[in-house]
Amino acid sequence: MKRIARISFFICMLSPFLAKAQEGFTVNIRLKGLGTNGIRIYHLVNGKTKLDTLKPFLKDRIVWKGRTPEPQIARIEVLDTTQYLYLGKAVLMPPQLSFMLTNCVIDIEGTTTEAYSAKVSSRDPDVQAYEWFHRSDVPLMTESWSLQREMNLKMKNTDTLGIGSIKDRINLLRKKNQSLRSAFIDKHPDAFASLCMLQNMGLIFTNEQMSAKFNGLDQRLRTSATGLIVEQRIESNRNTAAGKPVIPFRQEGIDGQMIDVNALAGKVVLIDFWGSWCVPCRKSHPSMKELYAAYKDRGFEIIGIANEVAGGPKPRDTQQRNWHKAIEDDGIPWKHILYDPDLSDLVKAYDIGAYPTKFLVGSDGRFIMRILGQSEQNHELLKKKLEELLPPR
Repeated sequence: MKRIARISFFICMLSPFLAKAQEGFTVNIRLKGLGTNGIRIYHLVNGKTKLDTLKPFLKDRIVWKGRTPEPQIARIEVLDTTQYLYLGKAVLMPPQLSFMLTNCVIDIEGTTTEAYSAKVSSRDPDVQAYEWFHRSDVPLMTESWSLQREMNLKMKNTDTLGIGSIKDRINLLRKKNQSLRSAFIDKHPDAFASLCMLQNMGLIFTNEQMSAKFNGLDQRLRTSATGLIVEQRIESNRNTAAGKPVIPFRQEGIDGQMIDVNALAGKVVLIDFWGSWCVPCRKSHPSMKELYAAYKDRGFEIIGIANEVAGGPKPRDTQQRNWHKAIEDDGIPWKHILYDPDLSDLVKAYDIGAYPTKFLVGSDGRFIMRILGQSEQNHELLKKKLEELLPPR
């Protein structure tokens, strides 16, 4: 009986800790000046981005509760349109606040106008580790956002003087941010924040660098669910490396005709992952039209794969409508299919993490190069490559 009593006492003493371990997260947010403007929180649920829109329950205060199966990086965006930058149809929002989300209590305090620099506090070591990085990144974000506002004003006033140097400075700040992340991963191989950072850097590191940094992480991280996803992405990138055969797909196009990438063997093909909602994608269309007109008769083809659900689920008719309108408005005359994961999850197969992402495939049906983003340099690089690959007129 005494033994039973001791066991019962032990369980009673342990039960509060067990209950605490099973609790989810509570994020207390206080942003001065928020008023009635809500916030949007981006986080992952079952591997997909979920958006939670929350309103203050008291002046400037919001409480967000839930549960995350593993630590993850969440992002907060203030829904205050007075802070947005507009140029034509394009909208640029202020930097988001990123923080490590774990099943613990997290306190966030800052201002609405500079929410990205809000202070994040917690007793959780993973939250603390990421916040250390965040504090070192805040000056870079502040300068970058100031430069974005300056450039936006110049473009509105059609003042091109100095825009080139502003863009150069923004790119330099972006590279500094990437260096900070890389150094953090190397210094904190046992922090879950390092794994989450690495998960988002597949567009920055080569696949060899990704693999080396992943293998340098603690085994606990590598064998986690997030770790297995990162490992799978590394393997997926190997499948689209230069020299590998194109990942096959066959799907009905916008004109009702079947598009089979393997049937285009003998042509040089550009596979373009884009979306009607993607400003850089749409900005790349004029230069792509120029290349298409110049090289189509020499054996060049483009297949556009539009992802109309990248920001969240949408009814199929809405996807179709947005897709058709963008193609018509931009006058892009090449082959088009609408991404449908139920038919074939091409976004997963090609490991698309950002838009636009393009793949150049040679006449032998093998990948030549992956092109990320939209820029004049990318256009010139692609043009030079096409001149090398295609026969002269």
